[in-house]
Amino acid sequence: MGQLLYNTLSVLGQLTLRPLQWVGSRKLREFWVGRTETWARLQALDPMNDKRLWMHCASLGEFEQGRPILEWLRKQYPEHQIVLSFFSPSGYGPKKNTPLADVVVYLPWDQPSNARKFVQTVAPGAAFMVKSDLWPNYLIALEQRQIPCYVIAAGFKPKHWIFGPAGQFMRHRLRKIRHVFVQNQDSFTLLKQRAIDHCSVSGDPRYDRVTAQLSQDNELDFIDAFKQKGACIILGSTWPEDHDLWLPAINQFTELGVQFIIAPHDLNPDEIKRLSGKITADCLIYQGEPDVINNRAQVLVVNTIGHLSRIYAHADLAYVGGGMGHSGLHNILEPAAFGLPIMIGPVFSKFPEAIDLIERGGVLVIKRATDVIDHLEKFLGDNQPYDQMGAINSNYIKDMSGATARITELLKEDLNL
Repeated sequence: MGQLLYNTLSVLGQLTLRPLQWVGSRKLREFWVGRTETWARLQALDPMNDKRLWMHCASLGEFEQGRPILEWLRKQYPEHQIVLSFFSPSGYGPKKNTPLADVVVYLPWDQPSNARKFVQTVAPGAAFMVKSDLWPNYLIALEQRQIPCYVIAAGFKPKHWIFGPAGQFMRHRLRKIRHVFVQNQDSFTLLKQRAIDHCSVSGDPRYDRVTAQLSQDNELDFIDAFKQKGACIILGSTWPEDHDLWLPAINQFTELGVQFIIAPHDLNPDEIKRLSGKITADCLIYQGEPDVINNRAQVLVVNTIGHLSRIYAHADLAYVGGGMGHSGLHNILEPAAFGLPIMIGPVFSKFPEAIDLIERGGVLVIKRATDVIDHLEKFLGDNQPYDQMGAINSNYIKDMSGATARITELLKEDLNL
């Protein structure tokens, strides 16, 4: 009954949302148009090589969780073709050309016919679902073809719909999954209480991902050319509301020699123009031309993709955007790995790492512009407490690392490819 209701609602949802592609946002159009290309893109698979693996991620955040496992699979099974699927344009867009996969596609809408066709076409020797993007018809199609399915970095809460009356059919699906790697003991206990026994606590591979960043080359010539001797503060993955929060402090503290690097999440030219126009200090916009950097500038707006994780290595304090309510908090693990004290906005309840680090004292929550100014005055007056915050964050990342090794150790024994 639950499965029938789900499929009915799925069809109604598709019929409701599909027309909105013509009047909705750009991402909604990409969501639908991209799915029309899936079957053609799958034709790029080599039909003479039937050794294949499939990993599915909802979006970019889930990709970062699954990436260490994807890298291991690529190295461990170089003869296998890897198919990587996404649900959201936020993941597909940035990663559609990743060398970690042979084919990258949008996952077709979860209907029985789509799921059967997709699994039959890809025909993977094993499937890997990241976190919680679990689609029942795809799980059924994998079961029917006796393809082992593994869930990576899963996280569950007691109020999750799967554990309610309507979720009985999904609990049955979970019992058929080969193994569920959960992030924490609470999730493990929830599954065990529901007779989902093939699970283990592995942790979150994202911590291994950011730890690996420490051993890479993080030098950036344009940052070296920009930085002077004073304090340098990075505002990473920011939105317009984050900019408005920080503008008073930027204009005040640049007069005291503080430098700011701003890396917007959305490289909207109108917003970058608006932001730079409200900054009273000498402000430069970096678009990939290192010769435009000069040592007079106090503010650098980075209008490029792919530099943020390395920029954190050059800063003294970080603010991570998204927490003012636009889309939810962005990645705080990268600045934490580099031992930076971190500030965030008040919207963080869905991010356990933020909750952990706030409780430990490594992350500060700011709600208004006066909070920013107050903390910067304290930071410039005595940075020792902020250095202690950075040490808390760095140690936390080290303590939480190791999930990749725990997951791959079991996969080595269990996979029969």
